[in-house]
Amino acid sequence: MSTKRKTGTREWADSNYNIGIGCSHNCRYCYARTNALRYRFVESSDAWTTEKIKDKMPPVSKKNGWIMFPTTHDISPYYLPYALEALKNLLSKGNKVLIVSKPHMVCVMEMCKELKPWAANILFRFTIGTPSEERAKFWEPGAPAISERFNCLKYAYSEGFSTSVSMEPMLGTVEETLDMFKKMESYVTDTIWIGKMNKINARVKKSSPEIAVACDEVIKWQGDENIMWLVNELKGNTKIAWKDSIKEVIEKRPLKI
Repeated sequence: MSTKRKTGTREWADSNYNIGIGCSHNCRYCYARTNALRYRFVESSDAWTTEKIKDKMPPVSKKNGWIMFPTTHDISPYYLPYALEALKNLLSKGNKVLIVSKPHMVCVMEMCKELKPWAANILFRFTIGTPSEERAKFWEPGAPAISERFNCLKYAYSEGFSTSVSMEPMLGTVEETLDMFKKMESYVTDTIWIGKMNKINARVKKSSPEIAVACDEVIKWQGDENIMWLVNELKGNTKIAWKDSIKEVIEKRPLKI
């Protein structure tokens, strides 16, 4: 009997926890915004950038496996005090928490300080999808600069926390992805996950020729030949982890010997 492959957030954690609706990072490819519009949690794409705490917080209990926090927003300065309260509640129950973010230094410093007693049960996973500040600003207009995110990774590592990186979605060429992987590798205790930009045509609003061209570029960079080049370059590396979108390519194309 075959086992269905885990996809999306299930590749990383067994459950998730969120405290708000909306995200000021306003990433063009955001799946959470797409879902929020679909289910009418927000009225418009513009309304998504207004961050709001949920009226009622989900209950906190001991869970099996990892809890991913957050999955439908980020940990911005606005969310930080509420995030700290939620994280302390989760951790004090003995949970293991995967903290995922396009990180702000002010938030990471405060989390490292306040959550130090539970460091053994925390894994930070920071999203850094390109070395290009310009490209990151285009795709993730409200998120911190790449240099700030990289400094957050180094800071959490220096504070003794377990660290990981998500390069999903890749926002540049596979050569740029490889270069960034090598730059970050020594500050990662766990894994660096690499994945494609999923459902580009459904999630990215092509409201200008510039956006349409940028989408076409990403689709070209994520072609099977390019992906397999990257897979071959990183084969045998113990810190690489491929997201489902990459695994699908690997399964249909043999590795070069």
